[in-house]
Amino acid sequence: MPTSTYFDQQHANQAAVRRVLLVTLGVHLAISALKLIFGYHANVVSLQADGFHSLFDALSNVIGLVALGLALQPPDPEHPYGHQKLEVAASLAIGIMILLGLLEVGRGVWGAAVGDSAPEITAVTFAVVVVAIASSFFISWYEKRAGKRYNSMILESDAAHTLSDALAGLAVLLGMILVVAGFPAGDIFAALAVMLFIGMTAYRVLRTGMDVIVDASLLDARLICDVAEEVDEVMSCHYVRSRGMPGRVHLDLHITLAPEMTLSRAGEIMLQVKARLHERFPELEDVLIQMEPHKPVHYEDVPENLL
Repeated sequence: MPTSTYFDQQHANQAAVRRVLLVTLGVHLAISALKLIFGYHANVVSLQADGFHSLFDALSNVIGLVALGLALQPPDPEHPYGHQKLEVAASLAIGIMILLGLLEVGRGVWGAAVGDSAPEITAVTFAVVVVAIASSFFISWYEKRAGKRYNSMILESDAAHTLSDALAGLAVLLGMILVVAGFPAGDIFAALAVMLFIGMTAYRVLRTGMDVIVDASLLDARLICDVAEEVDEVMSCHYVRSRGMPGRVHLDLHITLAPEMTLSRAGEIMLQVKARLHERFPELEDVLIQMEPHKPVHYEDVPENLL
């Protein structure tokens, strides 16, 4: 894919991601306000906790919007690979904010456990929770679909966070049902369930971001070699390495050619291999190929992940 076309596509994707984040920001703010207002009004600690959870969803959208603006800066001499990892930094910030939300929820749960005030649950409180759950499920589906379409890590991270918000809402709903049924501790147990969802989400988001930071492999080395070896005159492929982030993968590999081949012909084959790889793996941003004269490769000496 020509460089200009690639970056044009990336800019179009980033613009689409910004639109999704703006929509979800508005929804998260509205849901958070409803949960906090009715949670404190009815003294439902689990709903208060879930309100803070939704508020952190909204703040994560703000961080994402700022990071996307910075990530759109083109590569420069000091940053030859571009600024896309700022999106990863934003995802890690989201994970940290989720952990902060977990602490806030824990504080609220402890206060409710040692206090003696009882929740005052009404039909309106139930309606607020049901609307919030439905909205969270829809937003999570919307963000996840957009994240896959635009190869956006930040959208997929936020979709996971929003899904945990919806699941936490179900726990809140169950806790309220238990309270109405005469089991006041149900609100506390529901709040503890919210804490569990928040912790699981933080783990997933932080792990995904750290995989990018430590350059975890993103593509299957065997598949890469299969594609490269489909090109005539490529005799073998090895030492395959991939890194980067979803939608922006950098790939290195070695191919071997006949020792008597001219440099001109070798260059043509290299271009064919690159074209095949870009066609098969559209998420590739850059492919670096080292050409070597063919000699038998002792594959037992090559790490399995590199072939």
